[in-house]
Amino acid sequence: MKGPGDVVQAIIRARAEGDVDGAIGLIAPESRDQGRVVSHADWRRKWEGLLASGLEVVTERTVEDGEWVANLYRLRSAPGSGGAETRGMDMVRVVDGRLVEHWIFVEPDPA
Repeated sequence: MKGPGDVVQAIIRARAEGDVDGAIGLIAPESRDQGRVVSHADWRRKWEGLLASGLEVVTERTVEDGEWVANLYRLRSAPGSGGAETRGMDMVRVVDGRLVEHWIFVEPDPA
């Protein structure tokens, strides 16, 4: 079985490649996002909106501790939209090879 960090990296990679189904396959059928119980359909809507926005998400650092994985991100707006950049961090909990909990914090837009 893959470790939590491997699962999170596989989700990030699949999402970056536009493989929403592949990313969703690594999420428990019922998980928590920002404390709310969500379904695969909720994740699909969230990620399809992210992909459509053209937002670039670059992982700068990853730390793994047991079931938890924390990622530090740099986020850039889509080309041609002013080039705004900000940073964010998320914490993901993985149990039995599937994401079960996700929290994200993003700095305010510097503009």
